[in-house]
Amino acid sequence: MKLEPNIWFDEVVNTYHRISPYINHTQLVACPDLNEELNGIFLFKPESLQITGSFKVRGALSAISRLSKKELKRGVIAYSSGNHAQGVAHAAKVFNTPATVVMPEDAPARKIANARDLGAEVIFYNRRTESREQISIEIAKERNLVIINPYDALATIYGQGTAAYEVINDANNPKLDNAIICAGGGGLTAGSCISIKHINPQCNVFTAEPDAWNDHQLSFEKKERVVMDTNRSGLCDGLLTPTPGEIPFAINTHFGVKGLTASDQAVCQAMRFAFDRLNLKLEPSGAVALACLLENKEKFRNTRTLIMLSGGNVDQKTFSDCLSRTS
Repeated sequence: MKLEPNIWFDEVVNTYHRISPYINHTQLVACPDLNEELNGIFLFKPESLQITGSFKVRGALSAISRLSKKELKRGVIAYSSGNHAQGVAHAAKVFNTPATVVMPEDAPARKIANARDLGAEVIFYNRRTESREQISIEIAKERNLVIINPYDALATIYGQGTAAYEVINDANNPKLDNAIICAGGGGLTAGSCISIKHINPQCNVFTAEPDAWNDHQLSFEKKERVVMDTNRSGLCDGLLTPTPGEIPFAINTHFGVKGLTASDQAVCQAMRFAFDRLNLKLEPSGAVALACLLENKEKFRNTRTLIMLSGGNVDQKTFSDCLSRTS
């Protein structure tokens, strides 16, 4: 793909102004104790407080807001482990278009219920034996629907990049040494790079992934997209993508992104940290960036670092089980 960082940034800015009436401008959260412990400044972006409970609504609004009247009349379809499904359902409601979402059978009950409550038709698939992309393509063709990609489309990436765009506008000092961003398909990382690197070209950007689903880390190391085995489950349901998106991988590689990982136990400890010290309730996927910070404290000592807390859609049982693992 053609690499056009300045054009990408302009698109993020334009997208922000287009979707800002429909999103929460989530405010940065600080942890003075952690700042003192590591002699740094750590900025937490709580997208768990976003409409629909995650950053995904930003990308959905960006993509659907670009559709023509004819396309809106046709309706949209998306595939998602849950957060993009809710984002698309909400955006479809905003722009008055029907929404269908393809979700795994084992998606968290809260995410399924939220998508339905927002008016979307939910179609299930088996993430171990079926391709959600292929199912969505077939349904889209059969019903003449527009596919809203969760991460592998510039329109979606521009919307997801508005979260980091808010950060560089909100911070008293927009300079960042590091940014840690959770990665499933890589769209949030790509969008964040576009926004952050425009102001902070020397900033180190890291993907944050579960240990057993580190397709981004492996792909960066091998300089090609690695495909993971999907015939298994994981605690971080929102990050169980088998391979980085083609477009996000190109953007993230261009910006020199590197990968970090965290164990499930570290994710649970991060959820506890967020609840006790930041007053935030995070889902496992939304806590991975924080987990990577807490597992690599010395690496980030004496720095100014952004940590993206990407979502908070978690069933009470899962949340309680995770916190019980830290006691």
